[in-house]
Amino acid sequence: MAGSSLLRLAFFACVALLCTAIPLHSQQYPINTETPTILPAGMSRAEIGVGHYFDQPFPLSGLEGTLTKLGILRFGFSYDGNVELQFDGTLLDILQVTSREPAFNSAIATTNNVTGDIGDFTLWTKFKLLSEYSHPVSLAIRFGVELPNASNESGLGIDEFDFYSSFLLEKHLSGIRFVLNAGLGILGDPTKLSEQHDTFIYGAGIYTPLAPTCNLVLEAAGRTGHQGIGVYRLANAKAGGDTEAWGVKWRLLGVLSFSRADNSRGAELDVGYDFRLFEPTDN
Repeated sequence: MAGSSLLRLAFFACVALLCTAIPLHSQQYPINTETPTILPAGMSRAEIGVGHYFDQPFPLSGLEGTLTKLGILRFGFSYDGNVELQFDGTLLDILQVTSREPAFNSAIATTNNVTGDIGDFTLWTKFKLLSEYSHPVSLAIRFGVELPNASNESGLGIDEFDFYSSFLLEKHLSGIRFVLNAGLGILGDPTKLSEQHDTFIYGAGIYTPLAPTCNLVLEAAGRTGHQGIGVYRLANAKAGGDTEAWGVKWRLLGVLSFSRADNSRGAELDVGYDFRLFEPTDN
């Protein structure tokens, strides 16, 4: 009965969140808030999700519309419990175009009312530096490169490689988990050859347990610093919850973007599953 009550609570919380604003950053969007926790040795985590976003702008192509993301993928693997390899991206982005504005890529972007493309994928490596079990805080460092999978002809891509590095900090206080991210993004400029923008990327999260397998999630993330056409200052806040049922982790977030370049809103749901790839051996 307790488990079913938790599921009902999570369901009604999710419905409430779906009625609130939620967005995803367009074209060059910042990384999500990330915890420094590393998966145990030999373990993997696979996640898949969907997203639906309203008034999503793509400033480089001048398109705006309703964006649906199908197959939001994330995979992580740890060999020794100290280093985790990850990748994330989207199998298919579909944009229902509602408006067009003159922009840098207007002449080459699609003229269709519906456009779609594979999303950009990012490869990550995360290293554990400190553990909260033996230090005041947990600390990790994470490096990533974003691949230009989405094409600029679809209106959804920018055809640029981006590089990220962040310090990830975590602290537990009275059962509540606090996470901070701070780092550097080196972003290619899609309008100028051999031009780059150095940006500060940040994130914060508060995860409050409501029950043994249910948490309230509050996150914020953004990017600031150098900017130009196709490289904008961005900021977003997320609210929602996560729970675990039937051996699967469920997570639903509402997101609100509040930068000048992006005021989109929508919802995102993903499910995750942890499994062991191999049994670690003692040396």
